[in-house]
Amino acid sequence: MDEFELELKNDFLAEAKDLLLKAESSFMSLESDPSDPGLIDFIFRFAHNLKGTSRAVGFGQIAEITHKVENVLLKIKQGELEISQPVIDSLLLFHDKVAEMIDGLKEDLSAEFQIQDLIYVLNNISEAKIVDSVTTSTEEEFTSVDEFIPSSEQFENESDGAQVQSVVVEMTQYLDRSPVEMEQKTSEIIPLAPKKKAEQKKDDETIRVSIDRLESLGDLVGELIILKSSVERALSDRSSELKTSRALSKICKDIQEMTMALRMVPVGGAFHKLQRIVRDTSKVLGKKVHLRIIGEDTEIDRNVLEKLSDPLVHLIRNAVDHGIEQPHDRLLADKSEEGTVEVMAFHEGSFLVIQITDDGAGIDPERVLRKAREKKIITSSQSIPDEEILNLIFHPGFSTKDQVSEVSGRGVGMDVVKTNIEALGGNIKIQSRTGVGSCIRLVLPLTMAIIDGLLVDAGSQRIVLPRSQVHEICRLDPNLVQSVAGSSPVFKLRSEVLPLYSLAKKLGEGSKSEAIVLIVRTSSRSFAVSLNDVIRQQQVVVKPPTEEISFECGVMGTTILGDGKPALIVDLFDLFSNHRVKIQHRTAS
Repeated sequence: MDEFELELKNDFLAEAKDLLLKAESSFMSLESDPSDPGLIDFIFRFAHNLKGTSRAVGFGQIAEITHKVENVLLKIKQGELEISQPVIDSLLLFHDKVAEMIDGLKEDLSAEFQIQDLIYVLNNISEAKIVDSVTTSTEEEFTSVDEFIPSSEQFENESDGAQVQSVVVEMTQYLDRSPVEMEQKTSEIIPLAPKKKAEQKKDDETIRVSIDRLESLGDLVGELIILKSSVERALSDRSSELKTSRALSKICKDIQEMTMALRMVPVGGAFHKLQRIVRDTSKVLGKKVHLRIIGEDTEIDRNVLEKLSDPLVHLIRNAVDHGIEQPHDRLLADKSEEGTVEVMAFHEGSFLVIQITDDGAGIDPERVLRKAREKKIITSSQSIPDEEILNLIFHPGFSTKDQVSEVSGRGVGMDVVKTNIEALGGNIKIQSRTGVGSCIRLVLPLTMAIIDGLLVDAGSQRIVLPRSQVHEICRLDPNLVQSVAGSSPVFKLRSEVLPLYSLAKKLGEGSKSEAIVLIVRTSSRSFAVSLNDVIRQQQVVVKPPTEEISFECGVMGTTILGDGKPALIVDLFDLFSNHRVKIQHRTAS
């Protein structure tokens, strides 16, 4: 195979993957709106282009099954085939098979795949005529893909009986597959389904850029930021060069912002992947659930989004399984049969906020408390504040399910979600009202590469704090500090009284000469942090923490300062959450 042919094949696989991502979302949109001619035309064009291009580059098996799908779509387009659940199921089977083939071909361009089972189903689907409800009895209507699979009595009449038997076994396994297994088949990002012509807007022209090149560019910008800090430090006492230093800072900031923009992607792709999860999970559980998506154009660093994918999938499945009630229970509660799960994204300062809300049964605090005591997570006599009870669901091994099902009940989910979100430098909060529903709020940094930071003195250490977490900086007036026996001191800020924590003490240092107070605010909590001094504000390059400090709470990462020495980057929200343990490992000052 020459270099030109190799490039053609690899380009096709990359482009086909993009096409396939749009197709799955379109298939499910077609299920909810079968009368949309624009959607049918889009899917037909997708299949026609995929078939022709795959054949042109020598991937005959993809062309073969796509041709079969094209036959199905042509029948739909001509009104000879009714759009039904079995038809959509067969299209999704096609999607999963092509995705599998693309992944396999990326590893081995000469790979061959078993496609006869899918061809058999698609052939039978395309032969089914539209059902006339007036002249045809309901018994003649098909209700599942199983009806297109031959019975064991038909094997003797088939020339390829062994092959057909394989069809039955493999297709039955697919139809009995749990949502967990199906999730593995749909782990790619799914973008928005195409809109009608009148709603479509012109896309920006794009080019395909290697991730390795973007990573290299990001590393170079990081080195430039570090060098800029060194220059600023060297010129800090020489006013004649200060103008040049500021010009360098502006250029560095512009380059950094452009580099970060290259890495930003809309969250809509990850959100629309959840449509399949909701469809498959609700189908297994016998529930009716609608997924509503808001803020799909909101952007975030692609690295953060990739690591967010698994937690989102778990939270959505949890909402469908634990939150949304069965249709008859919803009717008894004066709700509609169909439950709603809403995923919303928006920017809040330099953070991305994602809210997963459902209108289900909510979380019963008494049940959570009872289960926590049964599992010895807390003692029977231990008193827990109401606002902390719901946080018990994040404890490893916790589940309110009495029986383990294919979907949940093993108690290995929410703790992993919390760990993954915190590893991204984010936090997770939960609110719920029994009988009304629940809302889980994820707050995440927009990027984990370069942040605006405050370099501060805390004891004998220099620490970097995210600038976005600091709402206000004040002088520490001893007259505004009050100590209460048995609890932390408080700081009086105008008419507000805030808990006051010492950063140096929390880091295992003394708290001598603390003269500055930082006011830290979130939507649900505010507190004050005392420290020695704020040295300066600067951009810092975030590096992953070393193994010995990676397990410590509050540590977002490390950075190299302008003098070449390392410093910890500390997340104040996490560090002062639930009075956690002190950090034992420290970088050199």
